[in-house]
Amino acid sequence: MKENSIYYMLVFMLVVCLIAGITSCVSAKKKAAMAQNKPLTETKWVLTHVKGESIPKSFITPHIVFGKDGVYTGNLGCNSFFGNYTYRKDRIKMEYEGSTKRLCQNMKVEKLFMQGLHAEFKKYEIRKDTLILKDANGEVLRFMAGVINEPKASETPTE
Repeated sequence: MKENSIYYMLVFMLVVCLIAGITSCVSAKKKAAMAQNKPLTETKWVLTHVKGESIPKSFITPHIVFGKDGVYTGNLGCNSFFGNYTYRKDRIKMEYEGSTKRLCQNMKVEKLFMQGLHAEFKKYEIRKDTLILKDANGEVLRFMAGVINEPKASETPTE
């Protein structure tokens, strides 16, 4: 009888150790995956797609930066823009406030980005170096963390 209780005690301890080991491995993998994701704030997010369509190249790289203070700023490809935002977990709410009003030669990217910014965003998702902003119907804007092409003073676009 005593041998049975020792056997069951050893089996129980083995099961507990296996469960603890599996849990810690899954947790470590999840933490490693999250550590590879760029943070939403203080990252320069360069626009790559609007409603699933890739955007053409423009003189100034369209981008957005979410500040830690709840303010976002960026460039539409010609004009600068700004607004306020709040986020929690995978939810985001953005309030577009305004932009400069320069007239540039090619406003195609600017118009696409502006239309996207006026969506009623509900969620965001970050996959490593990619940010996706979604409304109730799905993906609206897609960005990639990256370097922003800023023109030199001598290369300003024709207004």
